[in-house]
Amino acid sequence: MAKKPQLVVGLELGDDTCKLVAYHPEFRQIEFVGLTWVEPAWRESPAALGKGLASWLVELKLDKGIKSASICLSGVSSMLALTELDPALSVEDAARFEVATWHGRSEDECWINAIPQGLGPMGQPAFLIASHPRAAVERVKSVAEQAGLPLVDVGIDIVAAANAFEMNYPAWSDRLVAVVQATGRSLQIWWTKDRQFLGHGIVVLSGSEAPDQLALAGGKALRMGQGLTKGSADQLDGVFLCGDLAAEAGFAPRLGNGMKFEVRLLDAFSGISFPSAQGMLGQLAETAPKCAAALGLALALSEGDRS
Repeated sequence: MAKKPQLVVGLELGDDTCKLVAYHPEFRQIEFVGLTWVEPAWRESPAALGKGLASWLVELKLDKGIKSASICLSGVSSMLALTELDPALSVEDAARFEVATWHGRSEDECWINAIPQGLGPMGQPAFLIASHPRAAVERVKSVAEQAGLPLVDVGIDIVAAANAFEMNYPAWSDRLVAVVQATGRSLQIWWTKDRQFLGHGIVVLSGSEAPDQLALAGGKALRMGQGLTKGSADQLDGVFLCGDLAAEAGFAPRLGNGMKFEVRLLDAFSGISFPSAQGMLGQLAETAPKCAAALGLALALSEGDRS
């Protein structure tokens, strides 16, 4: 009898690399971490990317072991806001009303997700509302179908990275922290304190700027409190950096230039059991910050899969 699939998988599809984290919900441990370059042929279409991923999963011997999967979209194209929803409406209807108020688009153009965040200042249920172009979601679904992945959720990379931070660094929960994801030509800032979402900042460079210029622009955004909706950037106690550029030489120091503390790399594997990685800590030191979003996706997915 074939073994029943047990793993949940978080997958980040970048322009240059794909990151995967396979997590076992019952044992609450990471089983496998994978990273691969995106081949030029994979970029031709969603179908080509899906077939490329399918071959990669076979190489990793994960093609038959995945119970459910989550793939993230870039938060650069998302609208994220914390709001209290009208209790007289369903969560879905209230969220769609909020999104229509933000940018006036037809709801058919948007993919909308509402993540519970406890009670807001007025005592009503608060939700983190995410809105993203529907075309991007359909592309992800097409990729997953071609790859043979049992896709059950589509997430946002910076939200997933923040989830990875909260799981690995609980001692920092009572301090104002900026989780920064830097990938390609963009940088995102997730402001948080007491496990609450306090804002989303975005920095995007165009033209031929180098990564060090993105780091300097990101540092300026942090000092100015870009996207911060509550509190002051002067109260910032820590910056945790993740994404493809996290391990780039000199990026973290440039990002933290002028701050009262050093920027830390977000070690996505520091507080979660990862038995198969014993003896590989040196090899994973550079990989861990790059896999924060993939881990966060898997952890969120696992909440509904634990036996």
